Amino acid sequence: MREQIKQLLKNSVYRAIGEATSGMGVVNGGRSLRVLMYHKVNDKPGNRMSMPVSLFDEQMAQLEELGYTAVDLDAVLAHYGSGAPLPEGAVLITFDDGYRDNLENAVPVLQRYGYPAVLFCPIGYLGGRRPLPHDEHLASQGIVNRTLDWSELAELETAGVRVESHGIGHRPLADLEVDEAAREITLSKLRLEEALGRPVRAFAYVKGSEAHYRLVHLSLLKQAGYDLAFTSISGSNGLKTDPLQLHRYNVEPYPARTFELVLSGACDLIAVKDTVAGTHARRLFNAVLGTSSK
Repeated sequence: MREQIKQLLKNSVYRAIGEATSGMGVVNGGRSLRVLMYHKVNDKPGNRMSMPVSLFDEQMAQLEELGYTAVDLDAVLAHYGSGAPLPEGAVLITFDDGYRDNLENAVPVLQRYGYPAVLFCPIGYLGGRRPLPHDEHLASQGIVNRTLDWSELAELETAGVRVESHGIGHRPLADLEVDEAAREITLSKLRLEEALGRPVRAFAYVKGSEAHYRLVHLSLLKQAGYDLAFTSISGSNGLKTDPLQLHRYNVEPYPARTFELVLSGACDLIAVKDTVAGTHARRLFNAVLGTSSK
């Protein structure tokens, strides 16, 4: 119930900001890149950070209806590597954390629409049964969210979902010593490259707000050979956006109109929640509602 109240409040805030901004004509157009971030895709009750399967399907259909074009990671790499143009309304679909339901539930939907996608996995949770840190409280209530096995990564890639790095232990880089952060960044890349037989070129920051990584981590990513890195800071991306600090929209169970406003850029003011101060405010908000997690 608390999570439902929280989601209703968030939907209301996004809708209010989006309608007000849209009414003033302040939206993102042209060839900017929108990156969508999902986590779980399943219908388990009380399972926070999960997108119901039918709503995920509706959102994928809405992309097409609104004239957006789903692009693959190669197109984004070419855009930031050599300035290759993206189609108008380009959208990159991404998933964090390596949940098995992405393969079971999201892939069939993506294939039906012909959409490519990217999955960022923390390799320390591949092939295991222990829950991710933010799922431990759910596991104690009997809500189990399995992660992928190493052997399933090739199946994902064959289905059009490219696998890239989300570190090892699902820990924000800002919480680690520099040598630990370097290990998370480098070893995860090497292990995935060994398993996939190709270069791994993109990284997604765990949690990914301004409070969860530092400028030194951009240098570590460059040294390790990454070309792109994705935050969780709301907003679209232009050609001049730092390719190691690309913005993403954390997609939630929005009503259709709210999803439309988010895609248009009308809700980009909400990115204040992803600043250091905003992150502390969100923690306080979750503590008051009793919806805190690791």
